[in-house]
Amino acid sequence: MFIQSLLRHFKTAALLCFALPVVHAAVELDGMSFEDTVTVESVKLQLNGVGWRKRGYNKVDISGLYLPQKATTLEALEAMPGPKRIQLALLQEISGSTASRYFLNDFEASATKEEFGQVINEVFQMGAIYNSLPKIKKGDIVAIDVIPGKGVCATINGNPIMVPGTNTRYINSDLMGKIFLRMYVGGKTPAELRNNLLGVSRSMRDAGK
Repeated sequence: MFIQSLLRHFKTAALLCFALPVVHAAVELDGMSFEDTVTVESVKLQLNGVGWRKRGYNKVDISGLYLPQKATTLEALEAMPGPKRIQLALLQEISGSTASRYFLNDFEASATKEEFGQVINEVFQMGAIYNSLPKIKKGDIVAIDVIPGKGVCATINGNPIMVPGTNTRYINSDLMGKIFLRMYVGGKTPAELRNNLLGVSRSMRDAGK
């Protein structure tokens, strides 16, 4: 009787272990953590890839790309419906004006002349957002969401960033969002970063272990 009771106990314990939910560890790179999934506009997004961006010889931030489903090409990403997120974990402190300069240089390099002309007002709005931030500190988390039909919005450490001079946090331009994603996975993005964000390479993640 004792043996049978013990066996029943072990069987119950085993069933409970199998019933426990599987907890997925966050991805870490250079001390910065990225969750496997995030939720934007009630849509669950999965981490497509992570990588660092350099300015000169220095790593400025770790970038993570979140999508509704996996994508390995820019074309697949642009054709994909639903929200997308670029999440940045800062590796060094930068001023708002420096962040604005980085944005303008990368944005202009990622847009055609015709596209840039179509969103010039929105570019000024985004520049104003960056300039409104005195500093972005090391360890800060900036999330930039691209939401079809609403445009682009951002948070810093979970706090919404308003568009200066307005009562909204959205820059309402789908084209703006499309170009913004190109800044990270477009042809002028450094190849290693692009490939790591698109999930076709893990070289940066493996190097950070």
